[in-house]
Amino acid sequence: MLFGKKIQKEIKVDGMHCMHCAGKVEAAIKALDGVKSVKADPNTKSVVITSSVELDNALIAQAVKSAGFTMVE
Repeated sequence: MLFGKKIQKEIKVDGMHCMHCAGKVEAAIKALDGVKSVKADPNTKSVVITSSVELDNALIAQAVKSAGFTMVE
């Protein structure tokens, strides 16, 4: 694996209405192994994830669900 490798992925999340919601989604995704940063935007319902490894969409969807939201595929 390359040192400092960055992989960016953008997902859509249904149910985020405010910054509090976005914070819950960010915290759940940040807990996943390999995640470097997460930026959720409740206005666009989008989440940009930067990681050092390729993240499986099912794993991300489970983290989003654990925060009380739904990942839109």
